[in-house]
Parts: sequence; structure tokens; C-alpha cells
Amino acid sequence: MKTPTRKPAASPKATPPRKRGRPPKVEAPLGTAPLLSRNALIDHAAAMTRHTPLDQISMVQIAKDFGVAPGLIHYYLGGREGLISGVMNKYHHDRLEKLPALTGDWRHDVEDIARISFAAAADVPGISLYLASHNRFRLFQDVGPGETDYGIAVFNHITSAFLQGGFSPEAAALAYHLLAQFLLASSVAVAGRQSPAEHHQFILEKFEAITDARFEAAKVVGRAFSALDADQAFNEGLRLLLDGFASWQAPVAQAKTGKGKPAARSTLKKIAG
Repeated sequence: MKTPTRKPAASPKATPPRKRGRPPKVEAPLGTAPLLSRNALIDHAAAMTRHTPLDQISMVQIAKDFGVAPGLIHYYLGGREGLISGVMNKYHHDRLEKLPALTGDWRHDVEDIARISFAAAADVPGISLYLASHNRFRLFQDVGPGETDYGIAVFNHITSAFLQGGFSPEAAALAYHLLAQFLLASSVAVAGRQSPAEHHQFILEKFEAITDARFEAAKVVGRAFSALDADQAFNEGLRLLLDGFASWQAPVAQAKTGKGKPAARSTLKKIAG
């Protein structure tokens, strides 16, 4: 019986040499997850701000989470500033998406903006902790051609609420700044667990242990102080702030009718227009 002639095994095809330079973005690996992209990296870093201050997020850690080399993270984001600005822009975008359309009632609109913004900040304490010590990217973001700077979009929305209420540009600017500072202080208090109620028992025991007669007022007020929580402080602080904004308009109306103290008119004019 004739033995069949075996065909020689096909030689494996040679792998073409890889072109020099960085690989195109569609080739970037991401384990079993979708392909690597700038948006995916930003979303991941933004999620990390729920438990990590933004300026402490490690690009090396992000690379480990995605199973890629750190160089790829720098390639997509353009370094740490690209990471921080990207996360901040997403934060402002998500915040703006939650804000309802303006009604023309400045007090109602600003109160809505404040409450929604406070809740948004409380969800990502790492953003508030970053803003407490950094000015860069607080308002303006590094965006590419065709991209929206959502920090400016939020600024535009809030200042529009004041302008629709009849505030002058100077008054709207000051009102925005005071509101932004209040929101930051309130959100940092939540992020850092600074409210007395967070440490109620410890604070209460310390006040009750006071025996020195020189600190009688501290002992009397201490019990009430130890019970203060973040929501109570925010609600009352916001009310006082809005009352203050509203008071800018009444004296100006008096000034226009010839009533009120003449010495105060120039200052009022600058503030409320």
C-alpha cells in the first residue's frame, strides 16, 4: 500500500513590523472593557472623587485600573492638568444638567441653584476638597476646539438669574462670588465632617466638663452648638444670604425716590445699580 505523501506545514505569516510612533487611539487596550478613550478615563477619575481629593488622584493608579501603561494615560489626557480640567469640566457639566430653566424669579432660581449645587458637591467630596486649596480650573477649563467650557456655562446660568432679577452687573458679580464661597464652605464642611453634630457626643462631654467660671457662656451655648448639623447650617446660611441680596434692592429704590441717607447712596448705587 502506498503511503500518502504529507503536505508540508504552511509556514506562519510573518508579522509586519509595527510602525514607529504612538499607536492610534482605537488600538489602545483596556482588558475586557470597551476601548480606551479620553472620556472613559475622565469618567473613571470623576468617580474616584467620591472618596479621593482630585489633586491626589494618581495617573499611575488609573493606568493600573485600566491595565495599561501610564504613558497611555498621559497620551490621552495630556498630563495632570488635562486630567484635573477634564474632571472639573465634567463636574460642571453634570451640575448644569441638573439645573432647571430660569423662571425670572431670581430668589426662587438662585435658591434652586444653591440647593442642587450643594447636593452635587456632597456627592463628590474630592472636588470640594480640591477647590478649597486650588484656584486653577475653579472657573475656566482647558478645552479643545469645538468643546464647551462648562465652568463658564454654569457661571453664565447663575449670573443670568441675578441679571433677570434686576441686579446690576456689579451686584450680580458680587452675588455670584458670595454664593460660590458659601457653597464651597458648606460642601467642604460636609466633605471634612466638620459639622458639630458629626462629633456631638465628644463636643458635648467637653463642654459639660467645663468648671471654670470664666467660660460660662461657652458652657451655656455648648449643648446647642454640639447639635448643629450640615443641613441646618446650610439652610439658615442660604436664607441669610438671599435676604442680604434682596436688601440691596430696597435701599436703591429708596435712593431713587429721594429717601434714605444721602451718604450711603453712592455705595448702594455701585452694588445694586
